[in-house]
Amino acid sequence: MEEKIKTIVYKLHPKHVSALFASFLKDESISGKLILVASVLAMLVVNSSLNGTYDSFWHLDFGFGLGNWGLTQDLRHWVNEGLMSFFFLTVGLEIKRELVRGELRDLKLVRLPIAAAIGGMIVPALIYASLNMNPEVIRGWGIPIATDIAFAVGILMLLGKRVPLALKLFLLTLAIADDIGAIFVIALFYAEIIHYGYLFASIIILIATWIFRKKLTGRVELFIVIGAILWVTTHLSGIHASIVGAAIGLLAPLPQADSGRSVAERLEKLFLPISTFVVLPVFAFANAGVVLSSNIFTNHASISVIWGVILGLAVGKVVGIVAATWLMVKIGAARLPNNTTWSHIIGVGFIAGIGFTVSIFMTELAFGSNEQLLETAKISIFIASIISALLGSAVLLKAKRTLAD
Repeated sequence: MEEKIKTIVYKLHPKHVSALFASFLKDESISGKLILVASVLAMLVVNSSLNGTYDSFWHLDFGFGLGNWGLTQDLRHWVNEGLMSFFFLTVGLEIKRELVRGELRDLKLVRLPIAAAIGGMIVPALIYASLNMNPEVIRGWGIPIATDIAFAVGILMLLGKRVPLALKLFLLTLAIADDIGAIFVIALFYAEIIHYGYLFASIIILIATWIFRKKLTGRVELFIVIGAILWVTTHLSGIHASIVGAAIGLLAPLPQADSGRSVAERLEKLFLPISTFVVLPVFAFANAGVVLSSNIFTNHASISVIWGVILGLAVGKVVGIVAATWLMVKIGAARLPNNTTWSHIIGVGFIAGIGFTVSIFMTELAFGSNEQLLETAKISIFIASIISALLGSAVLLKAKRTLAD
């Protein structure tokens, strides 16, 4: 089956789609299943007698230092800001590969899903903001802008041949563009108090790495050391250091043509399994545990957050994606993917409303100091993701292809 998928992908775009693209789809499907298992386990633990143990464990402090300098955080923060750097590293490497050799290389092929991604970020943010103008809750506007690649692609893979392959590529490219947008949102809008000395040091490291990137070809160990130093300076600057992974992934040398295994390819081979089998499941287990309680419906701020997140993901995503796609087609700037109809675009729009991993990540950044709003937003993400998955699957199952694959 995998070989058949690879063959079809090659026939669709022989110059721009590699066999790794199909492999990535497979990996994301596995990742989605592991995240789901870890999330369910976290929910069961938190709503049992082990709640206290779970909470105490993730609040244990861990740190390291040198002389009078030290860095200490609790375990949950190490997961969210440390381990998640490896996830963003694999995202950055995927984006780099697609920019150099794949779908993102040809603007004509990507402008439709990129436009759809932009629409799918703007509309959910506007919906949330319109319902949550209070300064206490407005910080959560970034929660419904995210699409969870692992779950979204996993759903399409489960639907199998009922979904045209071109539509899967459309969703994956859309989700990659969505990730780029989420990275910028995290860097620009969810920074704490900025310490400009450390920020300047981070910028110098990035510039130096870019200038000498060709000399770093084949120097994977050195690249990892640079990434670790950059992580520390970025963390100390007040910017969420998890995005350092994406920066390193984008800077990793990847030649235009195959000429031996590059730094980017070696990094991806090393860290993709870590991200898939360790980072994302651990992140889900550390953050998906919420106490199911009716108390969240007694607070006005909580109720507005619930509606903002659910409507943003389950409604805003599909409206933004379909509207942007319609506009691009209407003005003649793009056309629908091969063998697809508007029903397919609507179905994918709903599927993109599965926020989960990145939405939970945004929730921690927005409401980390407010336990009630934190729990409320997470429950809302679960509800919205389930609604989106069910509606998207139903629409896609009923949709008919314009041609046989």
